[in-house]
Amino acid sequence: MRDFQFLQAVAETGSITRAAQVLGCVQSNVTTRLKKLEARLGQRLVERIDGRMVPTALGSLALDYGTRIFRLSREAEALLQSAGEALPPLRVGTMETTAAVRLPALLKRMRTDLPSLRLQLRSGTSGELVAELKRGTLDLVLVAEDAADASFASTVLWQEELVEVRPAGGEADSALVVFREGCCYRERCRAVFGEAPVLELGTLDGIIGCVSAGLGRTLLPASAVERWRALGEVATRRLTPGPVLVSTIALWRPHSPSRASIEAVVALARASEDRVSGDMTGSLPSHAPGPMPS
Repeated sequence: MRDFQFLQAVAETGSITRAAQVLGCVQSNVTTRLKKLEARLGQRLVERIDGRMVPTALGSLALDYGTRIFRLSREAEALLQSAGEALPPLRVGTMETTAAVRLPALLKRMRTDLPSLRLQLRSGTSGELVAELKRGTLDLVLVAEDAADASFASTVLWQEELVEVRPAGGEADSALVVFREGCCYRERCRAVFGEAPVLELGTLDGIIGCVSAGLGRTLLPASAVERWRALGEVATRRLTPGPVLVSTIALWRPHSPSRASIEAVVALARASEDRVSGDMTGSLPSHAPGPMPS
């Protein structure tokens, strides 16, 4: 970029001497810079015409790129400075069930309350998302409580009842229809139903479709399957001896550069009074939401 500044000064002044004055350096420095730039590019960038230094066609092309580079550099600097002062960009990872049920309402509130926040979203299993948080490729993850990690700051967002999901019109095959390895609900299935053949899918729609077709059964939060249950595509059954409550928690690195954005999003999620059909009003004392951890 400094080389382009030298080229621009020569083009604007038409003189090595005057360019040196503008740049605050000696003439030999300007001449040396130009020669090295031309040698590196293998092209002649300026020529002397009637006693004036004039850019060649390729020199004009170089100046055009230089101008765009400087403009982009200033734009990036201004954007990064403003983002640091307000809400830094945020990379969020969420479970598939949370993305389907909880995320739409939260995103709508964020659009209204946090319009300047630049957000990147991706879904995955709890295990995958926590691994990405550890690698630093995500800033905030919304995962099942079973994936809690003491090395991260955390808070409970929602509690819901875990139910067995079965075909609406008949008996299910013995298979367990589950998300891929790393899903906490998959591990709960194994704990409740024991060893059984596994039918692994990557989306909530796929799991519900297979259960509806009688290919197996699964365990999911009641809110995640309420729409399909209401349509008569699947049936749900409470686990015995009593309701099994599962928590969705937020995890983030305590000293994340995106801390301001994380706190804003978590506060919005916890402040929401909208309850999705199928949620339980009770809560487990050990998971009762408290103040935001520092």
